[in-house]
Amino acid sequence: MAVQSGKIVELAVSIITAVAALYYLWSAMQGKSQELRHMTQLDAISDGVDKAVEEGKPVYISPGDQAYLQGMYAPMTIAGMNVLRYTTRLAIRRGARVIYPVPVNPESLPLIDGIFREVATAEGKPEAYRREDVVYFGSEWYTYAGGFAAHLAREGVSALVEVGAITGGGSSTPVGWVREFGGMTVGGTARYLHQGTWAMLADYPLFMDDIFAIAALCSEDNEVRASIVGGDVVKLFLFGLTLLFAILALAGQPAANWLKT
Repeated sequence: MAVQSGKIVELAVSIITAVAALYYLWSAMQGKSQELRHMTQLDAISDGVDKAVEEGKPVYISPGDQAYLQGMYAPMTIAGMNVLRYTTRLAIRRGARVIYPVPVNPESLPLIDGIFREVATAEGKPEAYRREDVVYFGSEWYTYAGGFAAHLAREGVSALVEVGAITGGGSSTPVGWVREFGGMTVGGTARYLHQGTWAMLADYPLFMDDIFAIAALCSEDNEVRASIVGGDVVKLFLFGLTLLFAILALAGQPAANWLKT
């Protein structure tokens, strides 16, 4: 039964994945620098902060409207918080105002507020912390979307950085208004149903596990980067294997049958 159900192939891929992950993690723990692919979205965050300084308008930073700290959204939320901290540091260092639309679940509010306060203090600019710029719009996606859009209209916007657990309705409205008000957008989510929103509306979209890659870069943690580097190696291997099997199948070899083993 195992030979007929593809379990051997699944086992082989699992072993290769585990070996790659452990090797790169071990290398990072030994102090070897882990080089991750260059991401233009990271450069765009810096450009967005510079744009805010020049225009005198704020940067809005959000970990997504569904930034829960438990359950399936938690990894996306943690990734979003890494990006939030990185963007906050750049903004405070360069003198741009930052505003945080708090997700529908208020449990993330103390964490966002704490990051804001901590970064402002660490950068030697405690006066940059403004509690009123951590804004809660309510516990439903439509109150988040409506309140966020109204806030944009009142305060203006130069850039929006929104990375994390995001719904289509909760975020598409404010992202669309950012474009209307002349702001630039960097953002995305790992929720596969909501890739279209960012493909259409973001200037620099992040798709699926891109959010974890940019979070690793923002963390500046060698061991965190190692996990993404290992994953990239496995993806390249699987891409090459798929291409090889496709060529063999076109050449008349029973490649599809081999995958059943």
